[in-house]
Amino acid sequence: MNDSRRISMLELDRHLSQSLEQARHAPVNVQRYGQPWVWMLSSDAWADAARWSALDASGHPLLLLRQALDARLQPWPESALATLAQECGEVRMVQRAVLLVALRAPVSVQRLHDDLRYHQVYRQFIGFDHGMAWSPLQCMRLLQACATPLLQRCVDDTLARIPSSLLDAACVANARRVDDRLQEQRISAGCLSY
Repeated sequence: MNDSRRISMLELDRHLSQSLEQARHAPVNVQRYGQPWVWMLSSDAWADAARWSALDASGHPLLLLRQALDARLQPWPESALATLAQECGEVRMVQRAVLLVALRAPVSVQRLHDDLRYHQVYRQFIGFDHGMAWSPLQCMRLLQACATPLLQRCVDDTLARIPSSLLDAACVANARRVDDRLQEQRISAGCLSY
């Protein structure tokens, strides 16, 4: 077979046992008339996918906070948004990412990158699609932008409009100020220090 992830119906008929063995290790796309038709995957992969699709985090305090934020999130001044990398996505998504940084205090660029890539509640809070992720460089720019006084004022103004019970439930009371965290991260002049 030419591609281990894509096979035709004819190849499936000819090499069924070999195709099934490949599907035990990684999903295999079966194509019909040159178009994707079905996927073969292992029972473990199917069970994992079913477990993740059944995950209901709608009651998580961060997602309840997001609902309140979305109702009260006002546009920030262009000068504040200019400090953020524009390739990160839509403005409200970037605003929620800044607020998440202020609320959760990531200790490094790598930690922020990993959290935004793998933490499902953080991804839902920001509004990432299934396959969307930011690069470490975009995360570094986000952390650097969060240290600017204008952006900190925007965050403070936004959080001041949120009921304190929601902030307390999301464990915001223990979060340190963004500028204090940035000093510890030693992010300067585009250099990453883990």
